[in-house]
Amino acid sequence: MNSLLTVEDVAERLACSASLVYQLVDAGKIAVHRIGNGRGTIRFRPEDVEEYLAACRQDRRAKSSLVQQPRPRLRHISV
Repeated sequence: MNSLLTVEDVAERLACSASLVYQLVDAGKIAVHRIGNGRGTIRFRPEDVEEYLAACRQDRRAKSSLVQQPRPRLRHISV
């Protein structure tokens, strides 16, 4: 079995703060294991962190192929 990661380990891998990792857990975006009584200690499998990263990936080519819609003219702003 692979070793489990702590919140600090995941924050370092994602180059973000520990509080953002907690927010991702609360939003259900990263799978988590709770070990112990009550809410327990939070641990992550490395595969789950990699899966989250893969889900966040955006392909720039797909974005540039989109046709841009004209911006609506705002009546309350005069140019």
